[in-house]
Amino acid sequence: MLGVVGDFINWVDYPAWVWLLIAIYLALPAVVYIAVPYLVGNVSVHPRVVICVLGDLGHSPRMCYHARSFALKGYAVDLCGYLESSPPQDIVDNEDIDIHQIKTVSRGVGENYFFFIVKKVVGQLCGIASLLWELRGAKYIMVQNPPGIPVLLLAVVYKYITGAKLIIDWHNLGYSILAIKLGPSHPLVTLNRIYEKLLSRFADINLTVTKKMKDFLKKEFGVKSKKITILYDKAAADFKPLTEAQKTNVIQKYKNVLFNSFDSTRDKILVSSTSFTPDEDFNVLLEAMKKYEKHSGVPNLRVIITGKGPMKDEFLYAVKEAGLTKVTFRTAWLPIEDYPLVLGTADIGVSLHTSSSGIDLPMKVVDMFGCGIPVLALDFPALPELVESGVNGYPVQDSDEILERLLQLFGNDEKYRSIKSGAMEKSKERWELNWRDNFGDKRLLP
Repeated sequence: MLGVVGDFINWVDYPAWVWLLIAIYLALPAVVYIAVPYLVGNVSVHPRVVICVLGDLGHSPRMCYHARSFALKGYAVDLCGYLESSPPQDIVDNEDIDIHQIKTVSRGVGENYFFFIVKKVVGQLCGIASLLWELRGAKYIMVQNPPGIPVLLLAVVYKYITGAKLIIDWHNLGYSILAIKLGPSHPLVTLNRIYEKLLSRFADINLTVTKKMKDFLKKEFGVKSKKITILYDKAAADFKPLTEAQKTNVIQKYKNVLFNSFDSTRDKILVSSTSFTPDEDFNVLLEAMKKYEKHSGVPNLRVIITGKGPMKDEFLYAVKEAGLTKVTFRTAWLPIEDYPLVLGTADIGVSLHTSSSGIDLPMKVVDMFGCGIPVLALDFPALPELVESGVNGYPVQDSDEILERLLQLFGNDEKYRSIKSGAMEKSKERWELNWRDNFGDKRLLP
């Protein structure tokens, strides 16, 4: 008995580091079999990706395209976003894609803007954190930026807790959009820039929509070139040129809404898309149409504007006051499946997108090219990466130049056929092949 007691006393006299090693050894099974799986989550048979966007999934085409492409590559996809409108039906029906709603935080009537922002960030922080915790176990987490507050920070935390690889899909710069509302020197704009710059460095892959955006991330944010991949927007299969018979059917379908009193043998169709917000000044187009009205011998124009937003009524009132006779405006909020069809009826497209950063590109132009439509687009630094002057369209500076190009194209069949041919060539470029060759097969782990 005394020997046992003596052995115990000798054990007690062991150094602290010995006891620490013993504790680690005894705890190791619990860590390996309980704690690690709890943090990492259940790893599915197929590799899994979580795709997050703080936007309406029904109007987030690029992120839906990503979801399709990951699913085709054999991934189980968790697609997270707002459900303000229905996502594309093939996304809903896809057994490899699970849709998860991120609840929106609404601004109360008369509520202070700053208080609303704080409430929104805190509310989303809690909601998204809870959702991501349920979805741990993914191989990749992809986040659209902007908007990146607070989801970008949560994605970085998710990466380090679960071991997932982080992909940031850069559509623009969040701080540059905020600067439109608050001004470039506002403290919140500065903080947003620091936030994006800091968190961009945690990404394993940064996808950009332009070369200029890649150059910006390298120069201004210090992101290493090897962690940046340019993945241009390309049209999905829904956006394709229509035959004359198909155009006739679409015009007939929307005769009462968009094409009443339309003469397809003489009139031309101009199409544009907008969210009717201050960053797209549709008065530029209206001014061009007022000037077009004064010219003789020009075809009548049916101007179709798709989209909705806070300034729509104001714009329609200005159109009514203009009293145009050769130009007829029609607006519509189209079902997702009909938007490519109406787009495909157009003779020419117009983009009034003014980039807050100068380094993004308008998705609407990509859609127009997908339908083989030449485009006139307000110029900014990155635009030549998409619109090639005299090849598939023209960059324009103002209403005078829009007018000048319309008169040239509608008055010169050879010139119109030339840029129409360029747009048709552009329509051959497709998202799936582009995604696979430049990202899916090149950057994703097997």
